[in-house]
Amino acid sequence: MKFSKLTGNFTFACIGVLFIFGLWSREEPDIIYVDEYISFTQMARLPLRNLPKEEAWQRAAPHVMEISIPRDGKEPDQPALWYDSGTDRQKPLLLVLHSWSEDYQQHFGIPYAVFAEKNDWIFIHPDFRGEFNNEEATASEKAVRDVLLALDYAETHASVDQSRIYMTGFSGGAMMSLIMAGRYPEKFTAVLAWVPVYDLNDWYDYLVPTPFSYTDDYQKDIEASCGGDPSRDEQAREECRRRSPSAYLRNARGKEIRVFVSGGVEDPFVPPSHAVRAFNDLAREEDRISEDDYRYIDEYKSLPEGLKGYEEEHPFFEEAGLPVIFMRESGNATIFLFDGGHDIVYNKGLKWLSEQQR
Repeated sequence: MKFSKLTGNFTFACIGVLFIFGLWSREEPDIIYVDEYISFTQMARLPLRNLPKEEAWQRAAPHVMEISIPRDGKEPDQPALWYDSGTDRQKPLLLVLHSWSEDYQQHFGIPYAVFAEKNDWIFIHPDFRGEFNNEEATASEKAVRDVLLALDYAETHASVDQSRIYMTGFSGGAMMSLIMAGRYPEKFTAVLAWVPVYDLNDWYDYLVPTPFSYTDDYQKDIEASCGGDPSRDEQAREECRRRSPSAYLRNARGKEIRVFVSGGVEDPFVPPSHAVRAFNDLAREEDRISEDDYRYIDEYKSLPEGLKGYEEEHPFFEEAGLPVIFMRESGNATIFLFDGGHDIVYNKGLKWLSEQQR
C-alpha cells in the first residue's frame, strides 16, 4: 500500500511537470523561418518587388496595419506599420528601421512582418522622417525621437516581453540602429545591423571618387541632410559626425545590449570596414581588427594573411549564396563578413535575435 501511494505521488508529479512543460512549449514554440525570403538580392528579384508598396504589403502581410503615432506639439503624426496578434502572452518586439532611400512601406521590411506573424512577435516599422535626403531625416534629433516614439507605442499598445526587445536595420537603417544602440543601450536587448554606414564623413569621402551612377545621389543626400559638403565645410562635417554611429556606439561597450554587425567584402555601396569599425567599438581590445587589416579587406575584397577566417559553414548564409569568410565574437558584439555585396540574410539575423534575452 505504501509503495503504491509513493508510486502514485511520483506519477502525479511527473504528469504535472509534463503539463507545465507542455504549456511552456506552446508559449515558446520553435522558430518558424521565412523560407520564401532568403536575402535582399533574392527578394529584389521576386515578382512581389515589382508591385506598388501598399499592394505588396497587403498581399504578403495582410494582417499588418497602418497606424499613426502622435508626435509632440503640432507636428503631424508619424506613420508606421504595425502587427500584434493580441494574444495575452508577453511577446518579443521586433522594431525594424527602413533603409536610406526608402520609407516605412519599403518592400524589404516585408520578411520581418511575415516572420513576426508566423512566430507571434510584435512588429513595428516606423517612418522616422522617411528617406535620408533632408535635414529632418538621416539620424536627426527628430528622427531619433521618432524611433523612441515607435518603441513607446509598442510598449503601450501590446504585451511586450521587456527581456526581448529587438531592433534591426539594413544599410541606412543599420546606421540608425547602431546610433540608437549607442545612445540608448538600456532600451534594447539586441540590435542587428546589416551592411551599416558607420561614419557619414568617411562614407562621403569614399563616394567622391567612385565611378558608380548612384554616387551623386547619395552625396547630395548627405549634403542636404548635414547642411553642405562635409569635405569642405567644417560645420557640415561636424553635423555628419553627430549623425553617425561612430559618435555614440562606444557607449554600448560592456552593456547588456548585444550587437550583431555584418558586411559584404564585395560591397560597392558601403565598404566592409564600416561594419568592422562598429565591431571594434564594442569588442575587447585584444579582439579588435587592425586598421591595416580592414583597409586591406576594403581594397582587395578578401582577408589579409594572418587574419583568421571562418572555416565552418553556416546554412543560412550558404543558402543565400553568401558564404561567411570571417566571424568573431567579443564583448557584447558579433561580426560576420560574407563573400558578397550589399545584402541581408534574413533568417540568420532572425535566428540570432531569437537567441538573445536579457
